Amino acid sequence: MSLTSKELNYMVWRYLQESGHDLAAYALDQQSHVSSNDDNNNIITNIKPGCLVNLIQKGILYSVAQLQAGNTITTELDNDNESKLSLLNALISDDLFKYTQQEQDTTNDKRFLLKSEVATLNGNKPEQSDDIEMEDAEHTAEGEENIEFETSILQPIIKFSSNLTSDWHPSSTNVFAYGKSDGNAIINAFKDNKITETVTLNHPNLLNLRNDINIVSWSPQGNSIITAGTNNELRVWSPDGKLKNIATISLSESTADDDIPASSTLITTTNNNIITSLYWSPPSGKFLITIHNDNHVSLWDGNTLSLIKQIKTTDPDTTTPPPIETTTTTTTMSNPITACWLAESKFAITTHQNTIKIYDITPSPTATTVGISQFEIQPIGLLPGHNHIISIMKLNPITKLLASCSDFDYLIKVWNSGSISDCIDLNIPAGTAGDDDVKLHSSPIVGLDWIGAPGKDGEDGRNILVSVSMDGILNIWDVDNHHNTNLKSSELFKNHENFKYVDTDESRKGKEDALVFNAVMAPNGRYLALGDDYCRITIWDISLDRITKAGESKSLIRCLGIYEPDLTDLEKGQEQDKNVNVGICDLKWDYESKYVTGSYNDIESVIVSLDEKNVN
Repeated sequence: MSLTSKELNYMVWRYLQESGHDLAAYALDQQSHVSSNDDNNNIITNIKPGCLVNLIQKGILYSVAQLQAGNTITTELDNDNESKLSLLNALISDDLFKYTQQEQDTTNDKRFLLKSEVATLNGNKPEQSDDIEMEDAEHTAEGEENIEFETSILQPIIKFSSNLTSDWHPSSTNVFAYGKSDGNAIINAFKDNKITETVTLNHPNLLNLRNDINIVSWSPQGNSIITAGTNNELRVWSPDGKLKNIATISLSESTADDDIPASSTLITTTNNNIITSLYWSPPSGKFLITIHNDNHVSLWDGNTLSLIKQIKTTDPDTTTPPPIETTTTTTTMSNPITACWLAESKFAITTHQNTIKIYDITPSPTATTVGISQFEIQPIGLLPGHNHIISIMKLNPITKLLASCSDFDYLIKVWNSGSISDCIDLNIPAGTAGDDDVKLHSSPIVGLDWIGAPGKDGEDGRNILVSVSMDGILNIWDVDNHHNTNLKSSELFKNHENFKYVDTDESRKGKEDALVFNAVMAPNGRYLALGDDYCRITIWDISLDRITKAGESKSLIRCLGIYEPDLTDLEKGQEQDKNVNVGICDLKWDYESKYVTGSYNDIESVIVSLDEKNVN
């Protein structure tokens, strides 16, 4: 029996689909394009479920028969047999045998009847039987895709004080920390949904100023925790609450250099420079980056919390031309910047010229000199291309692609680390395969992250990017070399198919105009937690095996759970007390992707967990 490579690939592709190996089938189709090959059109209608297994069994029998026959068959007969043993003839022979059996009115008691044979025995015409069977097979496949799920109403397993931010210990799923408005940070350990141990981390009180703790961050190894508040002071603690070091930052009021060495004499500014962001270098936390509300960037030693260098980003970038002066008042000084680690000794920082600047950390040859930093920080690259403020940067740790997005035009760019000029633009009209079903972002993007998809047998992982905008639109992009495919595009709160409530409480409906403030992906890449302006926490299924399944609506994103605090009494109090500002401030996953902390202002914060029947 002879098969062409295209026919064999198609048969294997069908077998993978029928066996439920959708990801493998998708990968094979991406490489060989078997589903769109014109050469297979004449055999598609004859291929039934289980056809590949059937043909393999026939091949074994033919081989045995040929060995038993010996060499008595002539060359002419061999050629005749080879022509009869093509794939199409083998497929047609199934139908001929079936029709012959029907005419003889016999049944085979040694095996179960196929669905097509049952339909034939019930009196359907052969042509109708073929069509019905193929339709049933397709419907069965679609039925398998429609995985049952339930939108659970989440109840908090633990409640704790209102706060601005929280963080989970990187290796213990029962230890978390959060900052309070009284200048204290708290480390809690819990067991059986009850807090069993509490450690308080004290910051000094400020005169006539509330010292809100807005930074709480565990080191990647979990051997220390850093806290910071409105007093512009960093404190590093051991896990048992012992103070290890204190660092205060003095920022230069006027410096011509772009980079400020740690050994320079600095003039403290009169502004209250609050630390707004903190980034540990992966994987060990050897270095640390902090960003202030006036966009000064500081690089620290992650072990000793000693300052290595300050990077001043408010000066014009000499690598790009200055902006054209207009009568409109410029606000570039207040445009926020962000940072992203590319490796343990390499990081990227956005600039006010809407570019991304790459820095490298190397050991200093003069490190033995007193007062000189042990490291040198040098800019090594620039990524231009955005026309507006860059708000988020995220690195794919597997394939080393860097994603960035900007405000106002909501453009997403994916940069190749091998070439600064090689980038892919997303969220643009007519720029994505399957544009008819894509709902482009038209409001600020609040969430941008990569779904972990490691490769097999030494291959690179897949580049699956998730983006969420404030208006509740979610897009999932498959970025492959110089093209991209939109796998999912959904208006999360407006698509009613995304929710399946057990009860019929009418109050759960509506709120389609919810604005998303927080979007955090679970470490396992399977779930996405969102916080909206109704103070709700919603958890969504974005697992790779779900979003890549064929036959499913492109706009379907399953909502697995919702937590909504009771604000009835609070809303009445707000009418009397205008200083009450309730809102969700932060969301954090634990390292096992089991719990989510929701930090709230002016109401109790919570820890929620998915119902076990929705976790699979």
